[in-house]
Amino acid sequence: MTAPWWVVAAIVASTAPAAEAPSLAAWHGNWAGEGEAFGKPATATLDIAPGEGGATRLVYRLHIAGTPPVAYSAGANYAFDAKGRVRGKWTDSYGRTRAVLGGANAAKWWTHWGSADVEIGRSTYVLEEGGRLVVSDSILQDDGSWRVFAMLRYTRTNP
Repeated sequence: MTAPWWVVAAIVASTAPAAEAPSLAAWHGNWAGEGEAFGKPATATLDIAPGEGGATRLVYRLHIAGTPPVAYSAGANYAFDAKGRVRGKWTDSYGRTRAVLGGANAAKWWTHWGSADVEIGRSTYVLEEGGRLVVSDSILQDDGSWRVFAMLRYTRTNP
C-alpha cells in the first residue's frame, strides 16, 4: 500500500533543513578603512556587532583630511523584517536621523536612506575575497543618476 501524498509531503517537510534566517553576521567585526570622502582623503572605522533582539548594531567614525579636518560619526541598528528586507535607523553626529531600507545577500548589503524633500542616498557594503570590505555612499541626483561621495576600503582589525 502506498502512503497518501500528504503523508509523504509531511515526512519530507519535517526532514528538510530549515531555511536559514537572513543575517548580517558576515559583516560583524571591527574594521579600519581608507579612501576618499567628499573629494578628500579620509579614514574611518566601522564597529559592527550583534545588537538587541537579533539586530545588528553599526558604529561609524569618519575623519576627513583638510583644513579644518572633519570628524563625523553615526550609529545604526539594522534588523530583517518578515519579508527578508533590512530595516533600520541611522542617527549621526549632526543630530539627523534617517530610516533605512535595504537587503543583503552572501557578499553585499545595501541600504537606501533619506527622503525626497531632503536627499535620497544609498550605501553598499561589499565583502571582497581576502577579507576586505568596500563601502560606497552615493546621493541620488536630479537626473536619476547616483553620485558617489564616499568610497572606503576596510580591513578587519580583529581576527
